[in-house]
Amino acid sequence: MAKVDAYHTNSPEYPPTHRNVYHDHDDCKYGREIKLWHRVPGTGNRPRCDECIALG
Repeated sequence: MAKVDAYHTNSPEYPPTHRNVYHDHDDCKYGREIKLWHRVPGTGNRPRCDECIALG
């Protein structure tokens, strides 16, 4: 479990729990479901994912 560079997705194939937030933890269950080619670097001015917050 470790922090990673922030990323988000704009892809409509993901639900809002994945799309409306950014992820920054390698163990985030929502972030891990985002395919590498759908990841956009940075926060995208979105709030941090609740799962990532809980992981630290």
